[in-house]
Amino acid sequence: MQRARQLVAPEGTGSLLSCVLSPHDGGSSLAVGGENASAVVFDLRGSNLVAHHLTAAVGCFGVGEAVPCVGHNPLAPHLLYCASGATVTAWDLRCLPASTRNGGGYARSFPRDDAKDESFVFGTHETSNTRENYQGSSTGGSTHTTPLHVYAHNVDEINHFVIDSNGNNLYAADDSGCVAVVGIGDRSGGKNGVLKKTLKGAPNGHANICSSVSLRPHKPTEVVTGGLDACVCRWENHKSVPVTKWNITRLVGEHAEREAAAEAEAEGTDVASRVSPSQMMNPPFVHCVATWSCKSDPFVPHVRRIAAAACGDGTVALLDLDAGGSDKKSKKEKNSKKKANENFPPCAFLGRGELGTPHATATSHVCFPGWGDGEILVSGGNDRVIKIWRWGRAFGNGVLGPEPQPNQSECNPMEHSFLHGRKVNWVAHSDSRAAAPGGGHVFVCDTSEKITGYVVT
Repeated sequence: MQRARQLVAPEGTGSLLSCVLSPHDGGSSLAVGGENASAVVFDLRGSNLVAHHLTAAVGCFGVGEAVPCVGHNPLAPHLLYCASGATVTAWDLRCLPASTRNGGGYARSFPRDDAKDESFVFGTHETSNTRENYQGSSTGGSTHTTPLHVYAHNVDEINHFVIDSNGNNLYAADDSGCVAVVGIGDRSGGKNGVLKKTLKGAPNGHANICSSVSLRPHKPTEVVTGGLDACVCRWENHKSVPVTKWNITRLVGEHAEREAAAEAEAEGTDVASRVSPSQMMNPPFVHCVATWSCKSDPFVPHVRRIAAAACGDGTVALLDLDAGGSDKKSKKEKNSKKKANENFPPCAFLGRGELGTPHATATSHVCFPGWGDGEILVSGGNDRVIKIWRWGRAFGNGVLGPEPQPNQSECNPMEHSFLHGRKVNWVAHSDSRAAAPGGGHVFVCDTSEKITGYVVT
């Protein structure tokens, strides 16, 4: 990988906490959320790149509220979603008044949809006055900055949200450990914004902060979450409790015990005499979870089974979400809490043991980029390093990936590691091998007000 370009957010945006390429028009725009109550949309096709700048100063967000997550609606190119505080707001980029835009005056408008889609523009949360303001703002008649929709169903600050591939549901994870499932896809039935379900936290779900949520497009009823209780949960969205739960701290301990047993057997010593090294880094809190969610089918089909978790100890945990899922006996055993606690699905840790070198500090973000065909995993860390992994090399059972080769160097899943220069907050990626307009397969947000684009070579 090599640096291809750098985008600069307007001064005062603060550290850039998240970024996402638009799924429309070949990823021609990049949305970014800032620490100082600010969101920016870059038009990657232009010379003056800042197309929209939403700030607290013009009433878009509450003063002092960070924007930790931004996202697009897969079915509506003109809709931008921003999380701030305990709410998610939806903005119509065609109708934002000039006061929210770049000071330079440049703004490339998104093409308006057909007139038959107009019912979607004016949701049930707005009054008739708000609707008139929106109609006026598109022609310069109004300068009000009112969101199209406000989704306020979370009880605590939102850390992350995702929207399903059909544009029907929004999943918002918050500090209470819960995930609010909100309907956003009914354009005419008056149900936009209705809370459908809450995936609950303690005692069965996350014990504290739910930091990340991911979906499995080929299994639309399944949701995967990670939290700062060092757990990953798999949910069926018609249930309020997780169907499977992985305790990463426990899995790390079991992994260390297996390593100690193998070393003792090789050396002919007693396992009890071996003292495991103490934890020198942060506990394996889960800062991010990722599943394959790109539009195209992966070249490596087994990637659909995998969830990757960015852990606080610098590793990336790989979990087989489907292990035992079709076994009737396993389903019966899930009814027994004891059995469920004793039998965890298979896992591996990139960066632990023989599987590469971990991040020196916490792994902050992880993703499966579309240009990797399902074989590549990208992680970023607080150590200012970005790592590229070929995750299949971590499995030796031939089920999830190729058999390891006799040559140890060929078994190492870490493909490449390079210094980014600042703590990595987020990694956005293209969904195909084609780079974004102007260049860039990967865009990295960090603690500065700059986004760096990298080209895969």
